[in-house]
Amino acid sequence: MNKFITLTVACFALFVQADAASNKATVEKLYDLYENGSAREFADTYASLVAEDYDRWLGRYVGLGFRMNDNEMTVEEVVNSPAKDHLKPGDKILSVNGVKAKEGNELPFQGPLGGEVKVKLERDGKKMTVKMNRALQTNRGDKERMLGWLSTFNEEDWKDRSKVIQRNPVVADGNEVYASFESKDTNEDGNEVRWWTVERFIFNDSGQIVHHGDINEDLLIAQQNGYKLSK
Repeated sequence: MNKFITLTVACFALFVQADAASNKATVEKLYDLYENGSAREFADTYASLVAEDYDRWLGRYVGLGFRMNDNEMTVEEVVNSPAKDHLKPGDKILSVNGVKAKEGNELPFQGPLGGEVKVKLERDGKKMTVKMNRALQTNRGDKERMLGWLSTFNEEDWKDRSKVIQRNPVVADGNEVYASFESKDTNEDGNEVRWWTVERFIFNDSGQIVHHGDINEDLLIAQQNGYKLSK
């Protein structure tokens, strides 16, 4: 009986190690394609790995909880409160806290937690004003959103993607894989910007990604672009 238990445990350990190695190889392949592959190679490979219950975690921010079409200045999707209680898809944003909604203007949707945001908008031909207070938001996406984003990849824009300077060895533990890398890009002023990103992948037993989250040096990126913390 003891020999049977020992053999079972040993076989399970080998299975976990093999599974971890496979997941690790998958993540390494994604990074290799990002650095050296084409836009379609990367997008198609990632898309093939997206599980039905996929969750993409992109960090937290202070805001209203909706997505906007910046070209048309319209509400595209309402995700969380307080926007859920005040905005509807299709609403045309006219101004935010007195700042006119037009190309080139930075609209103050984000800012201090709890701060009031006064939005003037047009809905079904009627103009109105709604007031909301900023709240803590989580930026995340599901399978549909991720596949939609991947479908927009094209070779022309791919040339301008941020470059990976260095990568640390990928670490795998069963269905979880961790990776970190340093990137660089050029901002609008022509200055080089660098930052580190740490990513976490969780795979299901079929080898598909059910969770992909990352954190990066947002403050460092902002400072390199000329921004600073204020009260």
